[in-house]
Amino acid sequence: MQIRRRIFSGIGNAIADYKMIQPGDRILLAVSGGKDSLFMAWALADIRKRSPVKFHLEAVTIDPGEPWQLSETQISAIKSFLSSIDIPHHVITSDIARIVIKHHGKKTPCSLCANLRRGCLHQAANDLGFNKIALGHNLDDAIETLFLNMFFQGSLRCFKPKTYLSRRNIEVIRPIVYVEEPLIARTATRLGLPVAPASCSYSGNTNRQHMKDIVSTLSADIPGLKRKMLNVLQAVWRQTPAID
Repeated sequence: MQIRRRIFSGIGNAIADYKMIQPGDRILLAVSGGKDSLFMAWALADIRKRSPVKFHLEAVTIDPGEPWQLSETQISAIKSFLSSIDIPHHVITSDIARIVIKHHGKKTPCSLCANLRRGCLHQAANDLGFNKIALGHNLDDAIETLFLNMFFQGSLRCFKPKTYLSRRNIEVIRPIVYVEEPLIARTATRLGLPVAPASCSYSGNTNRQHMKDIVSTLSADIPGLKRKMLNVLQAVWRQTPAID
């Protein structure tokens, strides 16, 4: 019960602090098959059952295509899980993997991949009639992004918990941005979520992975580091424009 309280306290506070969900919202969940997005779907489905605010949830998976495509077994497991929590599931096939491998040029592979996925996701939300997109970025992701921008760009910036995309008339929300990654990992294991292993050939060999290692090392040496960093992030979010 204590872990559940920590989870839903963090999510509830983020939703309340940034007014992420309003009555009648149609929210499209970006579900990649990773632990974070599956955890987010589970948590929002639970909140939907208990909340006096009525909102609609569906999920979409952007399949990156060969050679990183999701298998039929993985797609089936994700769809079955989402069905069990009453979330309809859409799958969009793409050639993102081939494009990234052949044409990343000046952009890093991860940056190009993220841009292409965002484009597919935003188009899907418009086509399917959703006014909000929910992304599964957690607190560790936010800290790592802040460090990446500090150390590699010389700027104090990070994605925001809520961003309005005027060209698409869509809001992007990040409901689990206050939740620490280890807590998500433990919960995903306990729930038996159908997590699909990363198939990207760049996985584990990126600047982000370096930042992840730094955060892990600092967390072991500095008690309460991530909660202190959340205070820093909240100050950054108040002072800087969104970067989506």
